[in-house]
Amino acid sequence: MTDPQTPGVMAAGDDPDSVTAGGLDDGSRAVVDQGLPVEDPEAVQAPPIPLPPRPDVVLAIDIGGTKFAAGLVTARGELIDRARVEVERDVVPEAHYTSLAGMISEIMERARDQHHVRIRAVGVGSAGPVARNLETVSPVNIPAWREFPLRARLQETTQLPVFGDLDAKALALAEGWLGAAQGHPNFCALTVSTGVGGGVVLDGELLDGATGNAGHIGHVIVEPGGRRCGCGAQGCLEAEASGLAIESITGRPPTEPTYEIMQRTGRLVGLAAASVCNALDLSLVVVGGSVALGFAATFFHSAQVTLDENAKLPYSRGARITPSRLADSGPLIGAGAVAWRGARRSRRAVRPPGDVGR
Repeated sequence: MTDPQTPGVMAAGDDPDSVTAGGLDDGSRAVVDQGLPVEDPEAVQAPPIPLPPRPDVVLAIDIGGTKFAAGLVTARGELIDRARVEVERDVVPEAHYTSLAGMISEIMERARDQHHVRIRAVGVGSAGPVARNLETVSPVNIPAWREFPLRARLQETTQLPVFGDLDAKALALAEGWLGAAQGHPNFCALTVSTGVGGGVVLDGELLDGATGNAGHIGHVIVEPGGRRCGCGAQGCLEAEASGLAIESITGRPPTEPTYEIMQRTGRLVGLAAASVCNALDLSLVVVGGSVALGFAATFFHSAQVTLDENAKLPYSRGARITPSRLADSGPLIGAGAVAWRGARRSRRAVRPPGDVGR
C-alpha cells in the first residue's frame, strides 16, 4: 500500500493518465507533448519491500520466594532478555502483583521496540503449592498470596494465553530439553534456593499428579521431629536446607555459609535424593537453585556421598547428583519451556479432524 505523504510516490486513487504537463519546464513539456516518458527518479522508485514477519518468542515468568523474574525465550531455548524485581515483605497481595505487572510491561515493550519479536504465549514457573495450570498459587514463602488467581490476572495483563507449572517442574522440562538431563527419560530435578522444590520425569513424561504438585520433594521428611516447616509439618527438606532455613539456623544469609552448613545442606539433599531414587527407579538427580549452585563443590560432594550411602538397591546403586547445566537461566528457560509446551498442545487441540499436518 503506498503512502500519500511520501514524496515522489502516487497516492492511492491517483490516475497516472490525469497528470498534466502544466507544471513542467519547457524541455520536459516538449518531451511529454511528443508522447515520450519523462525520466523522474522519484516517480520510478521500486515498491517498498515488505518487512519480514517478527520472530516468535514466549514470555517466561519465574515466581520465587524472594524475587519475581521475567524474560523472553525463543523456540530454540535462547534467553534473549530478562528482568527481575525483589519480593517485598509484609505487603498486601495486590502490591506483589503491581510489582510483577510493572516488570512484565517493561519486558513486553522491549520485545516490541528493541528485539522486534512477537510474544505468542506466557509461561510461568511458580513456587508451590499451586492449583493445576496456576489457576491459583500459594507459595509458602509469599504469605500474602494464598490461592491468589495468578493465571487469570496474567491473562488480563498480557492479553495472551498463559500456561503454568511448579518452578521445579519447569526446571525439569528445561534440563531435559537443553541441560544436564538431555537424553535421559527418567530423572529428578531439584531446586535448592529460597525454598526447595522438585520435578520428576518418568518414561519421558513430566509427572503432574492429581493437583499438579507431583514431585514436591521439598516436603520429604529428612529430620524427623526437626524444624517446623511453613507447610505445618516438622523436618521437611525445605525447613532444614532452604535459603530461609539456613538464614534462620545460622543468623547469616546463605551467601555467607560456613563449611559445616554447606556439608549439612548437601547431606540432607542427598538423603531426599536417595529416597526418590529408591522409590522411583531413578539414576539421575539434577540440582539447581542459588543455594546449591552457590555452595558448589562442597555441597555436591556431600550430597553424592550421602546418596551413595543410601541408594543401595540394584537399580538405584550408582545414581548421580549433578549441577544444573543452565545455572541461573534455568528457571526462566523452564518457564519458557512450559509456554512452548502449552502452545503446542493448544494447537493440536484445535486442529481440524483428519488434519495430520504439523
